[in-house]
Amino acid sequence: MRDPLADCSYNKVYKNLKEFSQNGENFCKQVTSILQQRANLEISYAKGLQKLAVKFSKVLQSTQKNCLVSAWAWVSEGMKSAADLHQKLGKAIELEAIKPTHQVLSVHEKKRKSLDNEVENAANLVIGNWNQQIKAKKKLMVSTKKHEALSHLVESSKQTVTKKEKQKLLSKLKKSTEKLAKEDESYYQKNLAGCAARLKWENTLENCYQSILELEKERIKLLYNNLNQYTQHISVFGQTLTTCHTQIHCAISKIDVEKDIQALMEETAVSSTENKSEFLLTDYFEEDRNNAMNKERQESSLKSKLLRLQKDIEKALRDREGLERMLKSYSKDSTFPDAESQKITAALMDETNLKLDLLQANSYKLASVLAELEQRPQPSHPCSNSIFRWKEKPPVWSRLAVVFARLYILFKPDKMMN
Repeated sequence: MRDPLADCSYNKVYKNLKEFSQNGENFCKQVTSILQQRANLEISYAKGLQKLAVKFSKVLQSTQKNCLVSAWAWVSEGMKSAADLHQKLGKAIELEAIKPTHQVLSVHEKKRKSLDNEVENAANLVIGNWNQQIKAKKKLMVSTKKHEALSHLVESSKQTVTKKEKQKLLSKLKKSTEKLAKEDESYYQKNLAGCAARLKWENTLENCYQSILELEKERIKLLYNNLNQYTQHISVFGQTLTTCHTQIHCAISKIDVEKDIQALMEETAVSSTENKSEFLLTDYFEEDRNNAMNKERQESSLKSKLLRLQKDIEKALRDREGLERMLKSYSKDSTFPDAESQKITAALMDETNLKLDLLQANSYKLASVLAELEQRPQPSHPCSNSIFRWKEKPPVWSRLAVVFARLYILFKPDKMMN
């Protein structure tokens, strides 16, 4: 079965960013492990050096004072100072680099798990709805065929059956009609729910993408701060570490945090040419040019479905007009403080536009079949070239899907809705 999630650009970019983030986390853990070993060495060395300094002091105290012994006393004090420096360096690495890094990585891990769960739950809704639509369509197809067979039986046996048998057949036909209408409505509602589930999944991917991006920015700044503090402590060791410090300082002077963040965003950005939304359109028995359905009933059924779609389209248009008025009022009022409300309204506008696209695409597809039946000119639709049909085996049956370029929808809504 075709994977409904495979071609989503947000899904691909989100996975690429997760891989980038995982590599960054592994690097951060390895650096922290090395710093921990360095801190342990510094503290261990400081303890050994301190013992030697104490031992040296005792030797000096038991020796008669002279110029030579006084000179060696400065050596002992130097050992004490060096031990103190190594001790402070080891503790500073633990407190200022290792501990904060462990805390940040722990928070990041919990946050990433939460984001992954959100994406997985939203994706499961899309897959679940996709499967529900497939089952509902199969069920509707079977019921429609049975209903048509029953209709043919009623018409063909009008003159050959008794009045009582005719009443039974008409009763069965009525029940079949009611059942068919119920299954048709169920299939239609599942299709609309699929649109909402798909939008929710893509919005979840986009939001989680931004959240992980913020975590990566925080991790980059953390590594920069750790490196900067490390060099500050190393610099107090004096002339013996000058060469090493100069090299590290030179490397630090070339670091541009904002440039690294910009590079990250460019490498993981969503390509506008690949960012598409894909929806499953309704596909009814009445649309099959080769079905055995009575032409009048076929036309009547198509008109009924078109009427239902037209009502939903008119409602969606009214909703869009209301949202447009809200957005215009926000733009006119520069003192409007609630940025979150503007963001929510803009998101509702996007969702309404996409829902309207789905309804109009379904209406165009049904209207095309009806026009062919009534021998009228075919209607037009800006996305007619993006509507395609494919068959799956087994069983052999068809579905329709339509692909919209999201940026085209967002920035050229009037053209899409004409």
